[in-house]
Amino acid sequence: MNITQFTMEDVRCFSEQQTLEIRPLTFLVGENSTGKTTALACFHVLANYLRGQGVDFNVDPYSMGIFKDIVRNNKKKEKNFKLGFTAKYNNEDIEKTIEFVEKKASVEPVVNSITMKLADGEIIVRSEGAMGRELHLDSFDEKQNRYRITCDTDRLNEYSVFLFFPPFTQKSKGEIAFSEYFKKKIKKFECGPGDIFREMSVFSTSPVRSRPKRTYDPTREFDDPEGSDAPMYLMRIEATDKQNWEALKTQLVEFGRNSGLFENIDVKNFGHSLGAPFQLQVKVRGPKANIIDVGYGVSQILPILVQILNPSISKNAQHDPMQSFFSLLQQPEIHLHPKAQAELSSLLVKLANKGDQSFIVETHSDYMIDRARIDIIRGNICPQDVSLIYFEPQGNIVKVHNIGFDKMANMIGVPPHYGKFFLKESKRLLGFKD
Repeated sequence: MNITQFTMEDVRCFSEQQTLEIRPLTFLVGENSTGKTTALACFHVLANYLRGQGVDFNVDPYSMGIFKDIVRNNKKKEKNFKLGFTAKYNNEDIEKTIEFVEKKASVEPVVNSITMKLADGEIIVRSEGAMGRELHLDSFDEKQNRYRITCDTDRLNEYSVFLFFPPFTQKSKGEIAFSEYFKKKIKKFECGPGDIFREMSVFSTSPVRSRPKRTYDPTREFDDPEGSDAPMYLMRIEATDKQNWEALKTQLVEFGRNSGLFENIDVKNFGHSLGAPFQLQVKVRGPKANIIDVGYGVSQILPILVQILNPSISKNAQHDPMQSFFSLLQQPEIHLHPKAQAELSSLLVKLANKGDQSFIVETHSDYMIDRARIDIIRGNICPQDVSLIYFEPQGNIVKVHNIGFDKMANMIGVPPHYGKFFLKESKRLLGFKD
């Protein structure tokens, strides 16, 4: 399963439908407060919902607030907003759009409808109060494979109704037609057409990451966008899984040396049990030192490295070869020298080429983008596998521009104002007036 597009409509600063072209390596760029983090948050929320985890717009590390904080403030009487994915599976596109409205007698966003467009049909499921666990077929067009269904509001918000089959007792003509159509799609997709999104695993990092400690006291492991779980994970696998530890350590050291950040990394235990205190020690130029005594960049990039080099650590899951891992990285370049920023981009290129990981990177680093372009020229990644999305403020709205690359890494589809600030600064440096 391959996510190719993500759409937003009437979310905060985004008016009408904005389409983001998603590739194995996707960069989000633009000025501050142009909606880049909002896009990451909505992507995470939608992925969680389609994986059967319900609706939560305030999942860590995001805090989007209540319905009125999320929906665009426009003149529409009936306010709603929409999020959608387009995915390619077995060479067929599936477009799934979720409409959110304000929950009655509350302030939360709730799912009002799900629209799924397939190559040869369309299925729409709408919320209809308290219907119990039943689904009701309102209308159908067997020739066009168009089906309109109503569903219990609570059920629609607990999970995507397409995760389950059959939804009907198969008595009426329409129900029989729908069941046959759905069975055909199950055979085509090797699962239900709505079930393919369950293969996604999404993890987001925070732009503010945890501070290093001189000594760590083992505590309960949990997924933490700020990265406080990374030292615990390293300690555990070093003590219990030497093979995995050596493999991960080799990759960490390779990046450390290429980036100039460190030469080696080790775990120093102060006891013989998993509950004993421990330290993380790194070698930069001289002898090993406590991680708190070296440059801040090491401790700030380490949680990101641990996550992307071993994405299946999330919730201690076992790696599934059919699973697609999405890492949503907020400003991973923080505290990194430009050399390290560039090497991080090359690492993302290398991992994206493996096929089971995709990265959406919110960044202000031209060094990361330039290194990805260099990797395109060197043939380390196909230009079609890299996307640059520019968020341009236009008055009180933001417009999304999708920029692609050719085989020489030239930008394709660049809007007129992209890079205007940098061009002005260069002219000023040369002594030209504005």
